Amino acid sequence: MIRLHTFKDCLPGTPDPSGFVVKLMTVLRMAGVGHERIEVDNPAKGPKGKLPFIDDNGVVLGDTVLILEHLKKMRGVDLDRHLSPIQKAQSHALQRMLEERLYWATVYSRWMEPANASVEDEIFFAEIPWPIRGFITRQAHKTMAAALHHHGLGRHSRDEIYAFGLSDIEALAQVLGDQEFLFGGSPSVADATAFGMLINIVGPDIPSPLKDAVAAKPTLMAYV
Repeated sequence: MIRLHTFKDCLPGTPDPSGFVVKLMTVLRMAGVGHERIEVDNPAKGPKGKLPFIDDNGVVLGDTVLILEHLKKMRGVDLDRHLSPIQKAQSHALQRMLEERLYWATVYSRWMEPANASVEDEIFFAEIPWPIRGFITRQAHKTMAAALHHHGLGRHSRDEIYAFGLSDIEALAQVLGDQEFLFGGSPSVADATAFGMLINIVGPDIPSPLKDAVAAKPTLMAYV
């Protein structure tokens, strides 16, 4: 059985605080692949230094793209088999938009907004006693700020960052339209990706312009 390593189930409103973890959980559920969830407290334990990662009978892999390639090759898991070549290209572009920009806008909304950052501290570091918790939370915020800066999104102003994220949400809504899924009547990996990102925006009780934008679109709310 696949052992799926994830964050702790600590954020009410979403199956996991990471959209990438939720993406993989959703693919496994849609494909009917049995797995055991292993909650870990340190992403550095993974082969890529991040979560999720899997252990499939001794084969340890990180990064959802590489994991999905493995599942397709070794277990025949292919949620995109019904897509045309053009749709597969569109799916690829949508996933990169969601994972490489909307995700980081969501990270900004959680960790760089002072009011939300204090909520994150209580969620992720509640079990750590003071005064150690204060040191660890400060380091976590510095780490997230550095990650945003190195990615590039963190070099922009608050208004610019949210404008980028809102444009991604609008683009996703336009692609979805009134369809059940992004490419018609059957789900694909792009849908799992979109669900992972959207549920982490609208599910938790963490306010942001991104959450307001998704909530204002009935088609996206029904989709999630």
